[in-house]
Amino acid sequence: MSCRRPRGDNGRMRRLLNALSLAVLALAFAPATEGWAAKNVELLHGSVRAVGHDASGRAAVVLTNGRRVLTLRNFRIDPGPRVRVWLVPRSANGDREVPKDYKDLGSLKGNKGNQQYAIPGSVDLRRYRSVIFWCVPFTQTLARANLARS
Repeated sequence: MSCRRPRGDNGRMRRLLNALSLAVLALAFAPATEGWAAKNVELLHGSVRAVGHDASGRAAVVLTNGRRVLTLRNFRIDPGPRVRVWLVPRSANGDREVPKDYKDLGSLKGNKGNQQYAIPGSVDLRRYRSVIFWCVPFTQTLARANLARS
């Protein structure tokens, strides 16, 4: 029995060891918050309930990679024209109070399914604890989710 390596195997082994060494170095010097060590953390959550239109689903504010994101899961709402996603203070119960104090997260992406909306870092989530789905032409709330700490 011979102890010789087959020809051509030496170059392949060297490339494999080099790649493995680079991977170990990258992991050793990577910040602890990046890559596989980072986790999504749910900060707030609530159920979507109907106000002016039939609606259901779950809303949550999730911290992911240092950014806050409003996540809608199993979301469904009856369609409406020009619907916006707004964060409002929980105390804004009536439609007349809403347009005075809100943070606009953008247009509704669809009336069914999972969706995400970026929340700017300047938004104080201690104050803005409700999500509403606002119909611009009819100036009314279609649905709402009051958020509580997770």
